[in-house]
Amino acid sequence: MGISDVSASLFQATAAASVQAKPTAAKSGATDGTAPAAASKTDKVDLSDLASALKGDALDLFTNLAAEDRTSLGKLVSSGAMSADELNDALSSALKSERKKAFWQSAREDAEAGRTPEGEARQQKMQSITQRMFSETETRRAAMFASGMSMEDRMAATAQLGEEMRALQNTYDQLAGIGKPMTAYTLKGGDERFFATSKEQAAGQKLADLGFQSGSFDKVLSTLAKGFSQKYVAEEGKTEITIGSAIK
Repeated sequence: MGISDVSASLFQATAAASVQAKPTAAKSGATDGTAPAAASKTDKVDLSDLASALKGDALDLFTNLAAEDRTSLGKLVSSGAMSADELNDALSSALKSERKKAFWQSAREDAEAGRTPEGEARQQKMQSITQRMFSETETRRAAMFASGMSMEDRMAATAQLGEEMRALQNTYDQLAGIGKPMTAYTLKGGDERFFATSKEQAAGQKLADLGFQSGSFDKVLSTLAKGFSQKYVAEEGKTEITIGSAIK
C-alpha cells in the first residue's frame, strides 16, 4: 500500500467517524443546544395531554391563556401538586366567580348611568318624606296616650294620622316610580354558569394556596367573563318589571 493509499484510508476513516459522531451529539443535546428543543417538544405534548383532560369552562379559559401561563399550570399537574381534574375545577371556579363580578358591575354601571341631578333631588325628597312619616307617627301617637284623650278622640286622631300618612306614602310612591316599569338585573341561584360547586371552590382555593398568580391570567379571565356577562345581560340577565302600585 502506497502513501496515497494510506492517506485515502485515513481520510475515509476520519469522515466516517465524523458522520457517526454527529448523531450521538445531537441525541445527548449536552453541548450543541438541542436539549431545549427536545424539552420544548415534551412540554407541548404534556400541555396537549392536559388540554385534552379539561372540558367546558376550564378548557375555554386554558386555551385562551398565554403559553407561559399554560406551562405554569401544566407544571402544577406534572409535578403532582394538582390533578388534572382539580385544575379543571379550579379554572371553572375562577371563571364563574369572575362572571358574577362582571354581571353585577354591569348592573352598577347601568344604575350610575341613570343618575341625574333630577334623580338626586328626587332621592332627597323621598328620604325627607320617610323621616317625616316616622317622626310624625311617633310624636302624635305618643301625644294621644299622654294627654288623657278619650277613646273616641283617640280613634279620630288615629284615623286622621292614617289619612295623612297615606297622602305622604302616595307622594313617596310617585317619586319612587312605583307602579311604573323598571329594569331589574337578576341571577338565578342555581345557574351553574355563575355559581361554582363546593368541589370547584375547594379546587380554586387549592390553586391559590399553591401560589399561582399571573397578571396575564387575570386579564384573560376578566376579558372572557366580561364578554360572557354582556351577552347574558342582553339575552336574559335583565327584565322589565313593575314594583307595587301607588296607594290610592
